[in-house]
Amino acid sequence: MSYPDITLIRDICAILQVSEHELLTASEDVEARTAETLAKKYLRLTRRVRMVQLLLYGGTAVLCLACNWAMYHALTWFWLVLTGELVAASLTLLPTLVQKRRAAVTLGGFTLSLELLLLASCLYSGGDWFPMAAAATLFGLGAIFLPAALRELPRPLGEHKAALYLGAETLLLCALLWAGAAYSGADWFPLPALPGTLFGLALPWACLLIIRYAPIGPWWKGAACLGAACVFLPLVNPVLDRLVLLGGGTVERLHSFWFRPDFTRWTEDWYCNENVLLLLWLALAAAAVFCALRALLCRRDAARA
Repeated sequence: MSYPDITLIRDICAILQVSEHELLTASEDVEARTAETLAKKYLRLTRRVRMVQLLLYGGTAVLCLACNWAMYHALTWFWLVLTGELVAASLTLLPTLVQKRRAAVTLGGFTLSLELLLLASCLYSGGDWFPMAAAATLFGLGAIFLPAALRELPRPLGEHKAALYLGAETLLLCALLWAGAAYSGADWFPLPALPGTLFGLALPWACLLIIRYAPIGPWWKGAACLGAACVFLPLVNPVLDRLVLLGGGTVERLHSFWFRPDFTRWTEDWYCNENVLLLLWLALAAAAVFCALRALLCRRDAARA
């Protein structure tokens, strides 16, 4: 007894122009044919839209190049048009040209083209504000869109997205402070702005490292983060006061390294601040103790089970 060679099914389907399902069931797969037809129409439509965009962007750039050169015998406002088109193309054309890591590539293309547009505008206007604008743009775009771009990172970098995000934003914030001081001619960078900023970021970094990398349970992580806040809170005002003095500034009243409350003098701003900070510290400490007790209870219940 001989059996049909099933390896020939695909060739037979190609000759008959039917699918394998249609050949085996001796029926017409209407849904599959409709889906295939719609897919082909969609691909043709996207190709046409892509070609139209290329013609529009390219034609506009060439026309503006010719007009700018004919009017001024130099390329002046043409760079504004070109970089503006790059910004638009990065959002409308670039995503259709990329198959892998589309979000990261689109964000990178948009950021680069926007920075080029800012540079062209600064040079055209004769200003000196580009470093400030570039740093602020990078910091703002990173704060909003960087988490989406970091999702596509491969391992092992993909396992440290939170640390990479906060690290990148820390560097961009320092760059923004430097650019702002340079643009305004101020003398507060690096002292006291840089160490003050890094000190202010110490608590977010501590919470990130505890939550992401500490090999402890969630209740212990909560207690550790709240404990870090209890350590950080009394140091804020005294550390900033001493940084201001180190930078050559003056402080009206120097804070000590612990609160000096007076609940009978709420009308005075200094004592009102001390009172509120002490109450906040007590609330944080109580929450930390609660989390620690809850962690101990969970451990006891797990041991009994």
